[in-house]
Amino acid sequence: MPQNAVRKLAVQPKKRTAPIHNTEIERQTSHVPMSHLEVTVLIVASLVTMFLMISVVSSKIALSKAQYNLQNVNQKIASTQNKNVDKKQEVSELSSRSRLMEVAKNAGLTMNEQNIRNVNK
Repeated sequence: MPQNAVRKLAVQPKKRTAPIHNTEIERQTSHVPMSHLEVTVLIVASLVTMFLMISVVSSKIALSKAQYNLQNVNQKIASTQNKNVDKKQEVSELSSRSRLMEVAKNAGLTMNEQNIRNVNK
């Protein structure tokens, strides 16, 4: 192939043109004004959301207070049960047969076996 048969191509850079400002494109990018209904709905939704957030926080606080009160009541119940057990043990010790016999002996009383009767319910 002969050298002169090959075409010489000269690459010319493309000229950049300034962007065309089309009024339609500018209109599409502008913000659409909100209607009164949309603003009202947005405000109501925001108020409802705020109310729900506040109610969740207040219910959490109330729950914490209730748990604290429950813990205090349970602690008082356990303390009272321990006191009851101690009192029952004291009553059992004070009403034992050997102690009653000792108190009767100190008071000058004697046991008469003939006067004792067992009652069964």
